[in-house]
Amino acid sequence: MIYYVLPADSHFTMDEFFPYEAPEFVNRFRVIDFEQLPSMRRFERGTYVIAGIDQAEPAMKELIASLCDQLDAAGGSHVLNWPKRTLGRFDLLKRLHAAGKSNVRVARGNEDLKSLRYPVFVRSERGHFGNLSPLLDTPAQARAALGAALLQRYSLQDLMVVEFCSTADARGVFRKYAAYNVGGRILARSLNAGHEWMLKLETSDLTRDLVMEDQRYVMDNPHHEQLADLFAFAHIDFGQMDYSMKDGRIQTWEINVNPTIGRGVKPGGEMASHVLAPIRSETREFFFDRFREAWVELDCMPAGLPAIDVVFNPHLAEAAARGRPGESSARRIARTLLRPVKPLVEPVASRILAQLATRQER
Repeated sequence: MIYYVLPADSHFTMDEFFPYEAPEFVNRFRVIDFEQLPSMRRFERGTYVIAGIDQAEPAMKELIASLCDQLDAAGGSHVLNWPKRTLGRFDLLKRLHAAGKSNVRVARGNEDLKSLRYPVFVRSERGHFGNLSPLLDTPAQARAALGAALLQRYSLQDLMVVEFCSTADARGVFRKYAAYNVGGRILARSLNAGHEWMLKLETSDLTRDLVMEDQRYVMDNPHHEQLADLFAFAHIDFGQMDYSMKDGRIQTWEINVNPTIGRGVKPGGEMASHVLAPIRSETREFFFDRFREAWVELDCMPAGLPAIDVVFNPHLAEAAARGRPGESSARRIARTLLRPVKPLVEPVASRILAQLATRQER
């Protein structure tokens, strides 16, 4: 059995995958929410995939680490993405640059921004919404963007300022590759290409040449050796890496340990023309055939072993169960009252918050 452990609000990552799969394959999985763990005491042996560990609050992360240690000590289980080893987005970029494996430097929102190479952009360490700002040319613009993000309820400790590294070709086309590591098996997933520096599927060019290039990438898996080294560097056993190529070397953007897997095409979901759609479908099926095989290989722990009793520190379990503190009623009321004047207040507040961010740099 494969136990896929993730935050409750991330269920969609599997809910969009399972409906397209055969029941005998889906029945290999059991999804466990982080929020269930503090009250659980008995765990079956099997393969445990810790997805979304970067989303866990400190107490929950420590509780999951305790679970993994006890599963490992009891034997008969296999853990993917050990909580204390797996690198989050900020630490990964920081260590890749320090090791000479990345051109990109990164700073937290409350660190010195003057030493960065501009342009830069702002994004969240834990969120999965892409960039929170356009490209920014000066430290002052970066601080203003941080202020705007604070108004959107991001914390300064969660915000990252990332150097922009252009990987466009001579025609100004950017390429973003995606590849999976499933327990050591490296699988090329997709290639998006277009003239936007922050590429999404909806901003990609779906010309015949690029659709065929996507298929060659997925089927040939040309970067698998470099990818295997980078996943090992990040101590990530399951996840999706987004990256580009620069001067023959992988430029890593992030590794998502709770990726939206997707499956097939929902009605109206195919963006390519009817001529190119069959090619894209063939590419997609090639990937998912191998993706499924990788999971079946992982589901290989001995059957029939007894479950184990796990003992959590009661104070840790209580703290993990409490989770992230909720928004106070006073703050919620204030936010509601201020909403109508937000367009007038935001420019001034952004400047003030940027000044606070500047003070925390010093």
